[in-house]
This record gives sequence, structure tokens and C-alpha cells, in this order.
Amino acid sequence: MARGKKSGLMACAGAAACLLVLATGCGSSGGGKSAEPTPSASKDDGKKERAAAGRDALAAYRGMWDTQVEAYSSGSMKNAKLRDYTTGDAAAMIIETFTYYNANGLAFKGRPDTAPKVSAIDVASSVHTATIEDCVDMTGVLVQRSSGKPIARAKEGDRHPWTVEATTAKDGKGGWRITDYTIDKDRAC
Repeated sequence: MARGKKSGLMACAGAAACLLVLATGCGSSGGGKSAEPTPSASKDDGKKERAAAGRDALAAYRGMWDTQVEAYSSGSMKNAKLRDYTTGDAAAMIIETFTYYNANGLAFKGRPDTAPKVSAIDVASSVHTATIEDCVDMTGVLVQRSSGKPIARAKEGDRHPWTVEATTAKDGKGGWRITDYTIDKDRAC
């Protein structure tokens, strides 16, 4: 009798295993249609997200320039929206330059020509980052005394490469800010 119970249990176990295989292998997606492979969540591998992030990082860069030009031209940071576009070292460098200009009675007249491009972007990390490269042309900028007397005009072809770092707050929230920039004054572009 023990032998009969053992073979009956094995038969039940075998039948259960067959049912399990059939159930998982022949599942239905509803409505009697056969299951089809689902496309990946993002066929573009995040290209749209990176493109949007790049546009937002460039907007912060342009906002940084607008803020600088307004502050350096007017001699006042009162209406400048520096915190909207910069943070960290970038904000500190702009404030330092502004303070130098004011202490020496200098003002900025004109606007540099810029043509920024995003050279690297990371939106996979919890803090999104971008690197922006630009060739800033200062030829059209005049530095003058606050009395209006010109000090110097930038030399023709005064164009230098800028490398700019931009970042977002944690999880990409809070908008893009320029965090740092370097100017390669030893090279022209």
C-alpha cells in the first residue's frame, strides 16, 4: 500500500508540474489574443529626455549671460536673477567680477557673442549634469568708466573657449543651474 501512495503522489506532482509549465507558457494577454513582446519603454533610449535636458541647460547658460550683462552694464545686481541661473563657483565668479567692476568704477557695455552647444549630458544619475562648450567673442564689448569714458575695447578676434558645467538639484528637480565655468585664455577659437 505504501508503494501505491508513493506512485499516486508522484503522478499528482508530475501533473501539477505539467500544468504549471502549460500555464506559464500559454498565458493570455486578454481577449483571446496571443501574447506579443512589449516594446521597450523608450525606443529612443532617452534621446528625447537628453534633448530636453540639453535645451534646459542651454537656457540656464543664456540666462546666466543675460544676468551678467544686465548687472555689469547697470552697475547693480538688484534686478539680476543670478540665483535663477547659477550656483556655486559660477555665481561666486560673477559676483567677484561684479564687485571688482564696481570697486574700480567700471561698467560693461555691449554683449559678447555666444554660440553654446551641449557636449555631454547625463540624465541617468540622480543629479543631472551637462557640459556646455562655447566660443565667447568679446570683440563687441566695451569696458568704460562709470562716467562713460571708454577704457578699452576688446581686441578684434578676442574669442576664447569656455567650458561650462551645469547641473540640476537631486532627481533633476529645481531646474538647471550653471555651477562652474572655465575660460581658456591661452587659446583662441
